[in-house]
Amino acid sequence: MIKQLLKTRGAKLSALVVGLLWLVALCQTPAYADTLTITGTSDTQNPLASSFSGQVGFLGQAFNNNFIVTATGQTFDFVFGQYTVAPGVALVESGCIDSPCIPITLTGNLTSPIGSLSFTGLYDEAEGAGSRFVLVDWATGSGPFGFTTVEGGSGTFTIELLDVFENNQTASTQLYNQTARVTITSFTPGGQTPVPEPTTMLMLGSGVAGLIISTRRRRRSEP
Repeated sequence: MIKQLLKTRGAKLSALVVGLLWLVALCQTPAYADTLTITGTSDTQNPLASSFSGQVGFLGQAFNNNFIVTATGQTFDFVFGQYTVAPGVALVESGCIDSPCIPITLTGNLTSPIGSLSFTGLYDEAEGAGSRFVLVDWATGSGPFGFTTVEGGSGTFTIELLDVFENNQTASTQLYNQTARVTITSFTPGGQTPVPEPTTMLMLGSGVAGLIISTRRRRRSEP
């Protein structure tokens, strides 16, 4: 009798603890999700002004991206354009020692939100029989740009290009992506429905499971 009573009380206590944790989770600040739309174009530069051989170019393109923003500090990547890298023919290099040293600039435009894009860095290129490598260390990005969302949110973001190291070891011209990274530098959410955080969902599931277990044990203990 005492053993059964202890089991029943233990089950009730477990359900109560889990239920309290669930309520704490529900009281957490929810994450709001807004849709940031970034559209625009990058400019073609073929061949690259920085390419001493004239065998490396950059193909601009249009881009249209929708990103789900929930907090400041988020980052999102997209393809800004592509490099065309011809195969290596002779043993030649740009003259840089240890690191890139030739200035490089890529440009473009944003149509949503409206803005101009300009990225600067240092470039290096070398080729040998059957190989041509391209190295770019980007130094400056663009922004900040202000944005508003259809949900009523607003904020700012910057765009930078990620460093490049590509080596074409084939006998034909190859295409390599230039990745751009968007960083949310400020964000005020709109008034839309909040998105439950992972911890909230976890606690909700645990609370429900605890209540179910408690109910089943109570039914089994009843005569």
